[in-house]
Amino acid sequence: MDMIKEAHAQIRKTRAIAWKREYCRKNGLFHKDKYGFSVPGISAAPEPTDEELGWPEPMVTVTWPKGYITMTLAAYSKLSAKDKKVFNKLGGLM
Repeated sequence: MDMIKEAHAQIRKTRAIAWKREYCRKNGLFHKDKYGFSVPGISAAPEPTDEELGWPEPMVTVTWPKGYITMTLAAYSKLSAKDKKVFNKLGGLM
């Protein structure tokens, strides 16, 4: 189960970076990179709260001896019927 916790932490980290980029865009926090392009200064952005990220979000996870798949419930609901069937089969629900 540690793999799943790590995967959820990675998802939260990815969302936090996206939130910080948006925060920088809204507040004009940019700096020049080594090529002279303006990029968001995400290191200057505050750390988002769980509430600002909408976290924790309901997740569905399937594990098997050599791996796992985890996704948000919203993403699962957008899967086609065929993909849901594969996901459920992997989880032993079929």
